[in-house]
Amino acid sequence: MLTQRGTADSSYHLDLFDYLRLLLHRWRWVAGPTLAALACAGLYLLLTAPVYQARTTLLPPTPASIAGYNQDNGRAGLPVWDSDAVYSAFQKYLFSDSLRLSFFRETVLPGLSEEQRRRPEGALRRAFDTQLQALAPDRLKPYILQVDVLSEQPQQAADWANAYVRSAERLADQEIRETVEASIHQRGAQLQRQIDLLRETALKRRKDRIAALKEALQIARSVGLESPQASSMRVAAQDNLASFIDGSLLYLRGSKAISEEIALLEARESDDPFIESLRDLEEQKAFLGGIRMPDTMRTVQVDQLALLPDAPVKPRAVLVLLAALLIGLIAGTLLASVLGAATMRKGEAR
Repeated sequence: MLTQRGTADSSYHLDLFDYLRLLLHRWRWVAGPTLAALACAGLYLLLTAPVYQARTTLLPPTPASIAGYNQDNGRAGLPVWDSDAVYSAFQKYLFSDSLRLSFFRETVLPGLSEEQRRRPEGALRRAFDTQLQALAPDRLKPYILQVDVLSEQPQQAADWANAYVRSAERLADQEIRETVEASIHQRGAQLQRQIDLLRETALKRRKDRIAALKEALQIARSVGLESPQASSMRVAAQDNLASFIDGSLLYLRGSKAISEEIALLEARESDDPFIESLRDLEEQKAFLGGIRMPDTMRTVQVDQLALLPDAPVKPRAVLVLLAALLIGLIAGTLLASVLGAATMRKGEAR
């Protein structure tokens, strides 16, 4: 058994060595396909335009960068914007199809050549969708966003990435400003309605007062009471003082005092000085009108601007050449093996 196994092992090593000698003898058949594959790979690298990638990284805005959206909002009775709400508005536009379409038409199309513009817009749009990607690369950190742009021109890739972020930031800032301004307008209109209602109520009360005074004047004149008498004061003290001033005993003040009050009330141009809480409401309304949002707010924090890429990401020359070398060696080895086997069979047949 040991003798047979040793003989088999010797035969196996002999066959392997024969195969290696066969490959060395026919090295031209191995080198030919290998060189051809490398030549094709080199030609591919020469004819294929390099593609560059630019990337910008984004983070939520800091509280200081959005402070302008919340200028005394609590005092003014307006909603307060936090970083999450502002960043959510930015993300809505960053991932929106409307922004991609407007960016494509306003930025991408004008930069294309006349020949490229002859292609259907749908095909150009699909090509652009593969060039620009906005994504959250880390599921565990969804607040980190990236904008990647692929282009044959490195400067264009960086410019597009930064411009796309600026467009999303501008739209988000515009939406938040419009929302804040709408809240200010709504709150101001509410305060104005309260002010108008207080003035209308004060006018009605003044008219009611004049009507009551005129009735009391008629009674005072009918009883010949021109000035309040001591007995009238005692009656008022014994009875309800409110009735003496505003009610059924109002005539006891005398026709002279009543006439003077009627004249003053009818000559009054405005009831504002006599309306309680009116000035507080006017102060709140004036405060709302003075709110001005600065131009320094940021809806996103740019952690890393897209820089000019210095090396292409496609095609990867090293990988292409290694793949060509491997394919060429495999093809050459197979070719040499087939030809060697055919030659051996012909020799045995003879």
